[in-house]
Amino acid sequence: MEIKIREVVAQDKEAIQSIIQRNENFTDEEKFCAVELLDIYLKDIAKGEYLFICAADEAEKPIGYICYGKTPFADGVYDIYWIVIDPLWQGKRVGKMLVKHLENILKREGARMIIAETSSQPKYDKTRSFYEKGGFNETSRIKDFYRVGDDKIVNVKKIDHKPQTTDSR
Repeated sequence: MEIKIREVVAQDKEAIQSIIQRNENFTDEEKFCAVELLDIYLKDIAKGEYLFICAADEAEKPIGYICYGKTPFADGVYDIYWIVIDPLWQGKRVGKMLVKHLENILKREGARMIIAETSSQPKYDKTRSFYEKGGFNETSRIKDFYRVGDDKIVNVKKIDHKPQTTDSR
């Protein structure tokens, strides 16, 4: 099956809301926030502060998305706010495809690094492993940030700006 990466459009709202609601890691508060950011993006309330790209199946139905944005007051730094994959598609490299596509977008924007924060709770073990395998490094940990026993982990990936060489033979 072919997967296409593209910008999120208004017609994707229902499918993306369904993906969010079916994500077992998120609390009700987190689900509300994720949907709220989607609404802000679709209505362009924040004027590009939150940006969305999605992975879509052959029928153009979203199967996952990334919400990201430029970090305020930082030169060439971007935050990944959410990566959410349909539970039926988890473990099938959709998240990896989305991050790779985002990296290509950010290289063109002159980005230096991407920041992704997550929780230390055991239910986020796969998320932390995903970031580590994707070249992100844990750069800080704030103990008991979210609640006692739940640290905030900050992962950073440097953007490589080395020019690509081509063989002219």
